[in-house]
Amino acid sequence: MDSLDRVLLDCLQYDFPLTTQPYATMARRLPLGPRETIGRITRLKTMNIIRQIGPIFDSSKIGYRSVLAAFKVPPGRLDAVAQAVSGNPAVTHNYARSGDYNLWFTVTQPESRDILETVDRMAKDAAVNDRLFLPTVRNFKIGFRLEMGKGERTSPAEQPGKEHSKRLPANFAINKAFVRELQKDLPVSQRPYRSAARKLGLTEGRVVAELGRYLEAGAIRRIAAVLKPVNAGYPVNILTVWNPAKEHKEILGLAAAERNQVSHCYERPACKDWPYSIYTMIHGKSLEECRGIIRSLSGESGVSRYKELTTIKEYKKSRVEYFPL
Repeated sequence: MDSLDRVLLDCLQYDFPLTTQPYATMARRLPLGPRETIGRITRLKTMNIIRQIGPIFDSSKIGYRSVLAAFKVPPGRLDAVAQAVSGNPAVTHNYARSGDYNLWFTVTQPESRDILETVDRMAKDAAVNDRLFLPTVRNFKIGFRLEMGKGERTSPAEQPGKEHSKRLPANFAINKAFVRELQKDLPVSQRPYRSAARKLGLTEGRVVAELGRYLEAGAIRRIAAVLKPVNAGYPVNILTVWNPAKEHKEILGLAAAERNQVSHCYERPACKDWPYSIYTMIHGKSLEECRGIIRSLSGESGVSRYKELTTIKEYKKSRVEYFPL
């Protein structure tokens, strides 16, 4: 990657234009022509640096529920259990991590289904006797964006929690066909919304207007590229679980949310045998860089009790498929 690739990646993550021809609009912001912009994006996708481009829907706003879960699996069975877990279409993320609880995964499914029953059934099928069920209590940050342009990004990051502060208006109706079509990877072409518009019987302008309406309501968090961190120069990530005193939870959560290297920060329920209530996902170019961020957050928040769970292997990472036919 050269410097223009890096600036382009930041633009794709932070400043994706809400227009019928977003790549042409982006090209005008950068010292690139439309054809070169599309060529560079296509190459970055081929290199698997860009995982996907498109709207990122807020599951909780469109009738879905997500939960983080962890299994304690004997090392000799880890790959087999992980493969079985990944085979469940409700599982979107699945990783091996250091520690006794060594398989961590996310389940997302319609609110009408019992998500606790889903996790318990998966544990039973895998002959796993010890598991954690960790729903979200509070979301301090969810924004998987990597700083690529070394400060050359064209606009500032959003304030921590800003994109999740809105409640969906009571009269806002979710169009399942619209979500089903727009959740797909956006084509890298001069008119990327043309295919979706034809299938939905809308004009491209109307599709963009609807995207704006969903963004304004909070049903879409943002429209952006999602990168694959290992290929983008961030090969290390550590899920850090914290055990703060009650009065330190918000201090830690807000401090973590301000860090560019922290992609996710949640409060989750603690229990007697697992006393951790704040979860931060930290990305870095080295193990020492990640641990430096952890030490800094510990000092800034006054929270000294924490556990580092280093990611060892990615078994699955995919977007939720909402409203499948």
